[in-house]
Amino acid sequence: MTSRSITRAAGSALAVGGLALASLAAAQGPGSGGRCPMARADCPRAPLAEGQTDAIAEALQDEYQGEAIYARVLADHGEIRPFSNVVHAEQRHASLLEGLLTSRELPVPANAWTDADVPTYESRQAACAAAIEFEVANVALYDRLLESESLPDDVRQAFAHNRMASLDHHKPAFERCAAGGGAGRGARAGRGQGRGCG
Repeated sequence: MTSRSITRAAGSALAVGGLALASLAAAQGPGSGGRCPMARADCPRAPLAEGQTDAIAEALQDEYQGEAIYARVLADHGEIRPFSNVVHAEQRHASLLEGLLTSRELPVPANAWTDADVPTYESRQAACAAAIEFEVANVALYDRLLESESLPDDVRQAFAHNRMASLDHHKPAFERCAAGGGAGRGARAGRGQGRGCG
């Protein structure tokens, strides 16, 4: 066999191998190692076991409540940080949880909260002190929901993401606020006070 024939044969073998790997990856589904990344809408979703739909709904209502609390603060006190940033993060968290249901063609429960259903606060610092308590309770909620060992990957990822944002971003921002820091108005005013809150 000539060197040119050998080269052609090797190229054909590589092509066949590549097709085989591609077929295997397609059979496993999108994502590394056959696992389905949370953000991929085209991934097949594992069906929810008994109680898991209720867990998502519970987390969703908690995010709706947070959004209502922070929206009420903004209505009462204007576009002040960190509320002007965190309220949008709460909306993203709720949207993430809603996607767990819609991707399985399950109904999304109605938002049970409006800014008329939540307390009012006399000052920005009082609102921030109350927000710290809310974020602590939010983390505890996700800790409890994450104790289930049978959660589908995308559900576990969504719960863990929302928990991380509350613990690592929202709570510290409100702690700075309650201590008298991070004053300002608008989502673009200043750096490091609840921006990029997940």
